[in-house]
Amino acid sequence: MDEDLGYIARFKSGDLEGFEMLVKKYQGKALNIAYSISSNLSSAQDIAQEAFIKIYSSLHSFRAESKFSSWFYRIVVNASYDFLRKNKYQPVSLEDSACHGLSLIEDNPDPLVKELVGWALSKVPFKYRSTLILREIEGLSYGDISMALGVSVGTVESRIFRGRKILKGILMGKGVLKDAL
Repeated sequence: MDEDLGYIARFKSGDLEGFEMLVKKYQGKALNIAYSISSNLSSAQDIAQEAFIKIYSSLHSFRAESKFSSWFYRIVVNASYDFLRKNKYQPVSLEDSACHGLSLIEDNPDPLVKELVGWALSKVPFKYRSTLILREIEGLSYGDISMALGVSVGTVESRIFRGRKILKGILMGKGVLKDAL
């Protein structure tokens, strides 16, 4: 049995530790996604908390028709959308941006590169940015992204292609990239 399904079964039988194990396993991913979308650590923490509240309240209705991780990503992305809409969110400036959660660039020792890539990612239009984050940072397959966002695989492919192109243009404009991304 899938580890996540085991935790869910424990939770559904009344063992709250099942939910705690899911939180421990996915809290970093929730924060990464929310931070990558909002570019603000405080907002990301609020988004992640809201996502886990939604997961807690609806976990009893999870039917395992798709992987838990796909369901989880969908809730976090939707919580991010809701947060941005409610707060009429504006991306933060380069000076305010910190890229602590971006696993895509964590191996780069240069903090300026991390900051520039995080800033550039925040400038990518949301529908492309969310798809890029799920693919490049979280490592989801195109099929999983399709399920998480509720769009076709073709749309996922198109958004990733366009998102990479936009991100590349932004980074080239700042002199961070000279070649292909």
